[in-house]
Amino acid sequence: MESPCLLSKINEINSISISFIKKKIKAMNLPILVNHMPLFYILSVDGKPMYFTEIMTQWGISKSSLSDILAKYENLGLIDKLYCKDDKRSIYVYLKPEAMYIVEALKAIEKEFMEKMLKNMDAKETDKLTQQLEQVLLNLQTIKSL
Repeated sequence: MESPCLLSKINEINSISISFIKKKIKAMNLPILVNHMPLFYILSVDGKPMYFTEIMTQWGISKSSLSDILAKYENLGLIDKLYCKDDKRSIYVYLKPEAMYIVEALKAIEKEFMEKMLKNMDAKETDKLTQQLEQVLLNLQTIKSL
């Protein structure tokens, strides 16, 4: 029986998307975990090194968790760290060129999922849905800070 609860539908969309992405990551033999995808998106925005603390803030992850995740991908040769000459506590992090194939693969996976999700919707409907979701996220920012 289909649930009339909107939150259940949102949760189901999330579950389906995570499952889809996990299967694709495994099929493509990408050396990342689905919950680490934001790191690759954040670091690939302009290709410039970012401060460790900037990544923490954008991703909303703790210092210890980010340290562990960065160590994993540094050991795999996908990211590197630079220490600031003036302040050794300031660490820059960047994606190595060898990691760019992962970013491109993630973008392709996202595109494929979005095409499946938005099938039978025209551009106007897609734009409206995007606007509505952006408004929902804006509305929820107050809850996020509680």
